[in-house]
Amino acid sequence: MPEQNLAAWIKENATTVDTLDPAAPLDDLEPLRELVGDARVVAIGESAHHVQEFYRLRHRVLRFLVERCGFTDYAFEAAYTGARTVDAWVRSAPGILREYVGAADMELLQCAVMDDTLDWMRAHNTTAARPLRFLGVVAGSGGGSPLEELAELTDYLRTADPDAVPLAERALDTARAFHGSPPMGAFMAYRALDTAARDALTADLSRLRARMESMPAHQKAQGRGTAHRAAMGLLAAARQLDHLHRDIAGTGLAIGTTSLDAFMAEAVLNRLDEGGPGTRVVLGLHNVHIRTTEVAHDGPAGLFPAGYALREALGADYVAIGVTGGAGTVLGGEFDPDSPTGYIPRRLDAETPVEGSVETAFAASHASGAALTVADLRAARPHVTDAATFQQMRSQERFTGAPVFDAFDAFAYVPRWQPTEYTPDSA
Repeated sequence: MPEQNLAAWIKENATTVDTLDPAAPLDDLEPLRELVGDARVVAIGESAHHVQEFYRLRHRVLRFLVERCGFTDYAFEAAYTGARTVDAWVRSAPGILREYVGAADMELLQCAVMDDTLDWMRAHNTTAARPLRFLGVVAGSGGGSPLEELAELTDYLRTADPDAVPLAERALDTARAFHGSPPMGAFMAYRALDTAARDALTADLSRLRARMESMPAHQKAQGRGTAHRAAMGLLAAARQLDHLHRDIAGTGLAIGTTSLDAFMAEAVLNRLDEGGPGTRVVLGLHNVHIRTTEVAHDGPAGLFPAGYALREALGADYVAIGVTGGAGTVLGGEFDPDSPTGYIPRRLDAETPVEGSVETAFAASHASGAALTVADLRAARPHVTDAATFQQMRSQERFTGAPVFDAFDAFAYVPRWQPTEYTPDSA
C-alpha cells in the first residue's frame, strides 16, 4: 500500500455505516471484529457528555460486541455504588427504570437514549445464557464524598470484623461532615474541615486497609471471600477519593484526577478477576479517561488516565476507541464555585476543527451520507505520512492536546451531534 496522508487513508480504508439505529442489523459492523480481536476490555469514548449520537453509537456497538463477539459486561461512567441497583434492574429486578437512575450521581443515565440501552440489556437478559452485567466505575459520584462507599463498608464489617467497626464509623462520621451530591460542594466542605479531622480520616482509611488486607484467607474460610473482595473495592474507592480531596485542598500529593482514573481501572480489572476467564468488558467513558498515554499538563507530572493503567495491565487485551464528531452543540459551562454543581451550564457550539486535530482528517474524508466512520489507527500507522502531526482532539466544545496515534487504537466519527434532553433548563 503506498504512503498517503490520514485523510486519504480513511477515505479508502475506514469502516463506514449508514445508521446509528441501535436496532438495525449488525452486519455492517463486522469489520470491527478485526479491530477488537481477542481484547478483554474495549473502551468506547466520547468527546463530550450528554450527546445523543454518542449514546446511540455505543448502544449499537455494544449490541455487536455482546451478540457477535461474546462480551459480558457494560462498565459505564456512573456511580460505583449506585449502579448496582441498575445492574439488578437489567437482570430483571422489579420496578420502573427511572426509579433506579433518578439520583443526582446518575446524571449520565438520565436520558431517553440511555433508557434504550438499558431496556435492551434487560430484554437481552431474558433469554441470555449468561446475563449481561452493568457496572459503575466512578467513586464518590465523580469526586464527591465517600459516604456511600463507607456506609456499605461499615455494614459489611459489623458482621465480618466487628473490631474494625469503630475505625469505619469514625471515617463515616467525617465523610458525613463534607458530604454533598455535587462534587464541588464536597470539595468546598472538605476544605472547611480542620487539619486534624482530615489527617484522622486518612489515618483511619490506612489502618482499615492494613486490617482488611490481612483478612482475605480468614474471610474466605468463613464463606465471605466474595463479600470481602467487594468490601476491599469500597475501601479502595474511599482511599482514592481521600487522596483527591487532600490534593484539591492543598494538603496532599499533587495527583489531579489520577485517583479517580486509578479507581476506574481497578474496578474494571477487579470485574475481570471476579467474572473469570470468559469475562469481556465494554467500557463507556469520556475520551480523556480511556486514552492510553499520560496527560501533558501544566503542573506536577503524573496525570494518568484509566486507559493508561488498563494498557499497562492488559497490553493488547485493552483496546481504546475514541469517539468524536464534526459539528454540533454540547453542554458546557462556566466555572462558578458558588453554584451547587460548580458551574453554570450553557449550550455551546463546538469549535471548528483546529489544525493538528484528528477531526480535520475525518472532515476531509467523510463519505456523504455516512452516519459513522471508524478508522483503525493501528492499521493506518504504517501507511500514513502525517501520523505524528495529529496532536489535538475534541474535548467538550474545545480542543485538547493528545498524541492521537499513541493514545488511541482507533477513532470513530459522526458528522453532527446534539445534546440529550438532560440538558438543564438554564443551559
